[in-house]
Amino acid sequence: MMTQDIEKIKSFLDLGRDVASSGIGAVIGFLIGDLPGSTAGAIIAPCAKKVLGDIINRVLSTREKLRVANTTTFAIEKIIHNLKLGMKPRDDGFFSRNDMDRSDAEEIFEGVLLKAKNEHEEKKTKILGNIFANTAFTEGFTTGEANHLIQITDNLTYRKMCILSVVARKDRIADVKLRKDYYRRSREVTSHATISILQEIYDMYNIGLIASREDRDQRPYPALIAWYDITPDALELTLLGGRYYRVMGLDEIPDQDLEEIAKYLR
Repeated sequence: MMTQDIEKIKSFLDLGRDVASSGIGAVIGFLIGDLPGSTAGAIIAPCAKKVLGDIINRVLSTREKLRVANTTTFAIEKIIHNLKLGMKPRDDGFFSRNDMDRSDAEEIFEGVLLKAKNEHEEKKTKILGNIFANTAFTEGFTTGEANHLIQITDNLTYRKMCILSVVARKDRIADVKLRKDYYRRSREVTSHATISILQEIYDMYNIGLIASREDRDQRPYPALIAWYDITPDALELTLLGGRYYRVMGLDEIPDQDLEEIAKYLR
């Protein structure tokens, strides 16, 4: 990569300095190869650098540039974190070039950055960064699954992501006590704010991320007809929901954001 292109990437990534937890220098150094690192990191960096170089040569608004820079920063920091934990990038061909001189990794990172560019809920940029970073280390997570997750993430509000995290972590977070009854009998007095959240839960039920089971031995899951059939404490992630939850890194959502959801589901 030419010196001019490297300087352009450095300047662009500096836009993400405010979200960099360990300093933007580490992110830039990893991406352009100025810092010594493991051979594992060298597998990922060229792919990310190539895609980012292409994206920043497009016409972007000031806000779009910030979202792309922030998402890249989050992704690279997560990758560095994973490498420090001793995790190994996948070696199943994810980073190998295909007949079109393009790897699956490049396809997924481009998809993530393009979604970030147009994302008005900027808290989602960290989640989008996690998708690429975690996919790079998740053996067997196919390109089809990754593209499906990117599309689903595009349609999930940040609040829906918080709901998924509340469901997954309800037994691990202090003071999160969810309602143990459904809303069918009380739907006329249920607050509009609660109904809005319940409708989002019902949306995720319909795409297979969430299910409801009051009895853990209950097979199959009971059908939910509408939002008022939901019992918050009986909610759980489906197998698909749990898999996507982990790749999105939703365990990292701050507890205070979850409390804002849980207070309407007590």
